[in-house]
Amino acid sequence: MTASLAEQVEDLVTRAAALVPAGMPDDVLDHVGLVLADSVGVMAAGARAAEVVALAADPSLGLARDPAPRTARTLVPGGGHGPPATVAWLNGTAGTFLELDEGFRPTGHPAIHVVPAALAVAEATGAGGAELAAAIAAGYEVAARLFECFALPRAMHPHGHFGAIGAATAVAMLTRLDPVALVRIAGTQPLLSGWEACYEGATARNTWSGHANRVGVMAGVLHRAGFTGSLTSHMSVVEQYATSPAVLAEPVGHETLRIRRNYFKFHSACALNHGVLDALRAAWAGLPGQDPWAVRRIEVTTVSANLRIDRLPAPNSLSTRFSLPYAVAAALITGSTRPASFEWDGRVAEYARRVAVAADPAMDALWPACAPARVIIRTATETGEATVPNPRGHHSRPVTREELKDKFVSLLTDDPGPGRNAGDALRRPGDLARCFDALAGVAGFADCAGLPLPHAER
Repeated sequence: MTASLAEQVEDLVTRAAALVPAGMPDDVLDHVGLVLADSVGVMAAGARAAEVVALAADPSLGLARDPAPRTARTLVPGGGHGPPATVAWLNGTAGTFLELDEGFRPTGHPAIHVVPAALAVAEATGAGGAELAAAIAAGYEVAARLFECFALPRAMHPHGHFGAIGAATAVAMLTRLDPVALVRIAGTQPLLSGWEACYEGATARNTWSGHANRVGVMAGVLHRAGFTGSLTSHMSVVEQYATSPAVLAEPVGHETLRIRRNYFKFHSACALNHGVLDALRAAWAGLPGQDPWAVRRIEVTTVSANLRIDRLPAPNSLSTRFSLPYAVAAALITGSTRPASFEWDGRVAEYARRVAVAADPAMDALWPACAPARVIIRTATETGEATVPNPRGHHSRPVTREELKDKFVSLLTDDPGPGRNAGDALRRPGDLARCFDALAGVAGFADCAGLPLPHAER
């Protein structure tokens, strides 16, 4: 008898939750540490957004300035301490504000759905770095395979639902609770999330990843209180979109962990922009004049998946991040793709009309292993052209630790000079308490040498 889709997911969760720190090779632990450090940097940077700061200050959240037993700390400067579920929700929400959270193809961002929950529960329970690493790797594996298994309807965004099942897996490992019981509860609480919120710039959309983390943490709380869940209720609704269910049954092994096949983001925009922005940069570098206002037309050719952001934005900084023409225009006019480049600017929006986007069936044949992009920049007298197979940061075009360090520093301090040693946050083992003490204020961000890298307590 063929196992149901829910049973296949539960079997995957059981196998992923069997990962133990002692059996994880150093290269896997190193990579988990990079994903963790990158995620902490992205969350901490997003936590400086005015909306997140105001949210953390709202009395209804019940955050306290001083620590208490079994609480966790927010990454909001001065945000305080609170129940792990609340902190996971707040940090998870902050992590998508700048669109710099890592991801996994063909769709989805597993780390921002798993790391905030795992980090909050690890701090509250006193878990060590190696234990945290195993939980993150397992939760990531479950979330990534679910993202890989389903081809969601075009209108449906991947944030907020499948990721909660990965978060619950990680929480179960850190709390030593039954992982199947927890994912059943988490799977009973999916979101219905849509791309239109991104296009319109509805910033409540940023809470979707926070929701998944909160659901993962609360699954343990509900389980201890005697609640039960049904993963079948979720899977029966989405089963028609399960185009690759075989990935659920693949062995869970250190050499094939999905977290090793992730991508890191270096442009503050939807990941569908990134290959185009890299090709744009290469084409621009080949032009001698380099006057953006002399450009008459920019021709972009890429995979069909990227056409969902071939649109002009609404006048806000979330919508601009989900507009490929605006991202191209902003990169040329501001000379950067850092967060500030995506603040709404009417001149940039008008310039974006010079960008034409088309799909290439030959490129589509390479997706999702590759996301090629070709950019041609035309002025009255010159033409610059470049093609890239994948964005920098994709596992097929890996970046160095130094580049990840630079990203971490640039996000968390306006003066990178004093923060050069922040690269130690990506290399040197430490414990959770020391990390969060260093993150207590903006000045401390650049000096954080205690990110909970995983083989501290091997």
